[in-house]
Amino acid sequence: MISPAALELVLAEEGGRQRLYSPALGLLTLARAQGEVLVEGEECGVLLVLGRALALRVPAGALGRIDNAPPERLRAPIGFGELVYELGALGAGLARAGAAPELAQTASGLVLRSPQTGRFYHRSSPKDPPFAKAGDLLREGTPVGLIEVMKTFTHVTHRAAGGLPPSARFLRYLVADGADVKNGQPLLELERA
Repeated sequence: MISPAALELVLAEEGGRQRLYSPALGLLTLARAQGEVLVEGEECGVLLVLGRALALRVPAGALGRIDNAPPERLRAPIGFGELVYELGALGAGLARAGAAPELAQTASGLVLRSPQTGRFYHRSSPKDPPFAKAGDLLREGTPVGLIEVMKTFTHVTHRAAGGLPPSARFLRYLVADGADVKNGQPLLELERA
């Protein structure tokens, strides 16, 4: 199978912040949401250039939480060198891509990462409350979300593996309800109970 072509965003450090700029002119789509965490090497959107879809990748050295809002349009025109993402710092402890997929240290606690690629849901149906609310104590096997792959749903549960403690306090979701996620992408932020 041929992998899709990809472009790396351009990283600039300005005033202690990281900014990621467009490497080409085109239409930006599938932009990541404000508040999500970006880690080097992962896909973070698609740039449509002359009818060709090019995956956008986070460049080496980039790491942080998205501070700016995504474009209002599904296919937003963007020029070469225009700002795509502005990243806020997470703290020195956040592990880079390639670390244990279940764990990364952050300034506020721990991060539970996605066990697979798919669409992540905070709740079992649109009418139900989220699996976890801020302050909830998560124990071994506590469900925290669902991942959908080809109409098949799998529970994502808290597990004491890869350095995660047997119980932890839920702080917040790091991805939007219904967002597409990659294997190893941070899903929720925890702290030791």
